Amino acid sequence: MAFDEARYQREVLDAGLPVRDDLRHRYQLREPLTPAGVAAAVEAARSCWRRYRGRLKYRPVIEQLEVDHPAHRELFDAARGGDLAPLREELAEQAGRAAAARRQLSAALGEASDGIGMITRATLRQAGLAYGADAALLREVRLDLGLTIAEPDPLPVELPHPAYARCGRHLALLRLRHLSDFLDATGPGDRTSRPVEPFTGPAPTEQEVAQAAGRWGRLPHGAAHTAAQAVAAAARTVVGEAGPEGLRGILRWELAQPLRALHAARAGAARLLAHATGELSVAPEEARRLVFAVLHEQPADPLTARLRALVADGLLMEASVVAERFPPAAREPAAAALAARLDATVQEARRLTAEAARHGASDPDLAWTLLDEAEALVRDLPRIAEVRRSLPTRPVPLVTAVAGRAGVLVDWEPSPSTAGPPHYVLVRSPHCAPRSTADGDRPALPRPGLSLLDTGAPVNLPLYYGVAVLRGSEPAGPPSPLTVCGPVRYRPEVDAAALTAADGSVTGGWRPPAGAEAVRVTRHSDAEPRGRRLRSRRDGFADHGLPNGVVHRYLVQAVYLDEDGTASATEGVWLSATPLARPRPVTGLDIAPVPEDPELFEARVRPGMDDATGEVRLYAFEEEPRWPVGERVATAELSRDGSTLSVQHFTDGALRFRLPRPSAVVLAATVAGDRAVVGARALVASAPRLRGARASRGPGEAVVTFAWPPDGPSEVELSWDGPDGVRRRRVVTRLGYAQQGGARLPVPDGPALDVEVRLLGRPEGLRTVAAPVRLTLPAWFGLDYTLTRPGLPGRRSVRAVVRSTTPVRVPGLLLVSSPGPTWPLAAGDGVTLAELTDVDLAPHRPAVLTAPLPRGHTGWVRCFAVGDGIVMTDPAPHRLRRGRGGAGP
Repeated sequence: MAFDEARYQREVLDAGLPVRDDLRHRYQLREPLTPAGVAAAVEAARSCWRRYRGRLKYRPVIEQLEVDHPAHRELFDAARGGDLAPLREELAEQAGRAAAARRQLSAALGEASDGIGMITRATLRQAGLAYGADAALLREVRLDLGLTIAEPDPLPVELPHPAYARCGRHLALLRLRHLSDFLDATGPGDRTSRPVEPFTGPAPTEQEVAQAAGRWGRLPHGAAHTAAQAVAAAARTVVGEAGPEGLRGILRWELAQPLRALHAARAGAARLLAHATGELSVAPEEARRLVFAVLHEQPADPLTARLRALVADGLLMEASVVAERFPPAAREPAAAALAARLDATVQEARRLTAEAARHGASDPDLAWTLLDEAEALVRDLPRIAEVRRSLPTRPVPLVTAVAGRAGVLVDWEPSPSTAGPPHYVLVRSPHCAPRSTADGDRPALPRPGLSLLDTGAPVNLPLYYGVAVLRGSEPAGPPSPLTVCGPVRYRPEVDAAALTAADGSVTGGWRPPAGAEAVRVTRHSDAEPRGRRLRSRRDGFADHGLPNGVVHRYLVQAVYLDEDGTASATEGVWLSATPLARPRPVTGLDIAPVPEDPELFEARVRPGMDDATGEVRLYAFEEEPRWPVGERVATAELSRDGSTLSVQHFTDGALRFRLPRPSAVVLAATVAGDRAVVGARALVASAPRLRGARASRGPGEAVVTFAWPPDGPSEVELSWDGPDGVRRRRVVTRLGYAQQGGARLPVPDGPALDVEVRLLGRPEGLRTVAAPVRLTLPAWFGLDYTLTRPGLPGRRSVRAVVRSTTPVRVPGLLLVSSPGPTWPLAAGDGVTLAELTDVDLAPHRPAVLTAPLPRGHTGWVRCFAVGDGIVMTDPAPHRLRRGRGGAGP
């Protein structure tokens, strides 16, 4: 159900203080509870607080609601997120507390009635104040007990110093009980940590007041900060004029007040003593003295007490009515003086209200100000609300509405009416102009604001917008006449339009707007300046047969139909694309540090940049990119996952760059338009001051060489993975490097592996490791073979047995014959006699190649291995040749 503001004003705001400790009552929560319903009810209640805060009669209630709201914020946040369990638990606890309070109130009224079934109105009112019960609860409990009301007889209230008159309300707002709480606490709801001794304890000093004012001054600005500063100012005034004993008198009066209330409710001595020690933190001995004094107070004039109680609550009009019921002769002197002051104040408030009514039509802002003055004097004067609701509000001078891509932008000038303050109401009506705020929809407005972007406007309808003005402090007042503009039509463009260029073609896609009849696409280029209409779908188009390298511009327009069937197109969205031939990927990427700057790297790509069909760009990644070589991706995707390197182009085809981090995987991509083809990549790590690092590999070992920094550390650390997967490390000194002609590593034959070289230093005894330089050792598999020529002369064959010391898969083995005088240096230098492919070799699993030799064969026979990193070791040369000059078998 929707939030009932009139009911909320009647049940919560008009009820006054104290506010019931019931979240259902405070925020108008209704069953069944839902996350959306709870969030909407809380927001509506808080909005109501903001609107009515300007009314003085509601300000105490609203301030109390605002101060208590942060204590329940976590419950409402959890409910808004979908978890209603904490809120339900709190509601159940509040129901339990309410039931307990009802039982306590019933017991107290039973004691006060002394079993005769009668109770005075003053006693009943004091019971309500003491137990925080409203009139409805008091009526229900009284009916349950069967009590009747007699003539009220309240006790008198005497405040020691007039400067402290409003501090009781401020302390109640801060949830403090008395002055001792204020002097010791640091925030709302705190309690003093020491027993209160109003008689024998030390009196509060001016220094304690100053320290408390400093602590409370650190609160954020708001109702709590304002209330605390008012109490501090009053305490300084009292101690300045009456000294510490004046504050002691204030404390005694504050402690006696709740006991007087309980005693007026006919609570016995035991109950008063328990309340003094348990609820007010009074020391036991001091509490006995305080309760004894309250029980033996002599009653004073009930009329004076009643008038003072009403004045303290701000109900001056009600106090004046009570005073008029007693003739002047029956009044005590104090009551007569108070009644005279009340009569003068009420007459002044009535005069201001009457003057406001006279100025209502000619100058409503002046009338509103006069009513504020009258309400400050007598906030419960009934005619104030009546006159306030009759004050007209001036309309806004001008309203404009312009349709755009995102919605309809509605702007209006501020209302000349400034008192209140003004609250604007926007009305949207299709087809016809609205005549009142009830005609059409009411989009939610931002606060504050004089414009609204209506993103939910109906599409392709004639829309009229009207703005009315209300006074925010009186939402029930009459709104101003509507200021209307229109009609305007909201015709959105296509959404998420994008083009994709390919080899000789351009394709486009978008999300068509709801309500559009069609989407029109027109192509423009230098060859077609007037444009050419293309066939298109509602969500895209395809344009083929375009020349590459030419920029084509496309205008995408949404087409709408008017009521008479006329087609109208929007301004449209301009997009451009350039068809490009499919770029070739970079197949080779060589990166080396620049000798004169170890943190600057130089990259060369294969094929060269002059041979590429697009722009070659370099990207840096923290980890190995997920795209294989040759895959087409969007350039935006490359930039999102990696970082584009800033490169310097050189005429010899080199790209120089710096790494954004100590190490990165550098990927070369060929970019054409908004698409790119992924190419080769390389791991690059910067090692400051370590230049010229190289690695070579031979049988059973690898050699790493580099240029020692002249002023750098005297040690380097080399690390690599062994065949068993264990990371091995070796530290080489400058002397050992010089003696061995490099850093030599025991690396058995096997696949390619990485070696990292780090400079080591020990400044001030702490070991530090510089950024590593990573070198790749190519694969190395050493093969050897024996060659024999078995058979009788004229029928000989050649037989090669190939062996390997490590398991390896060889792509191919060739047995080649060359009749020339020089032996074959490559497989293509002779005739292939035998061939094996995909051969698996192991120490105990050789491969055998056999082939017949032609009669009278002379020359060389040699075995070759095909595959990267596979090195074939030949037998003695005389074993490879037979015939003239040869001594082969």
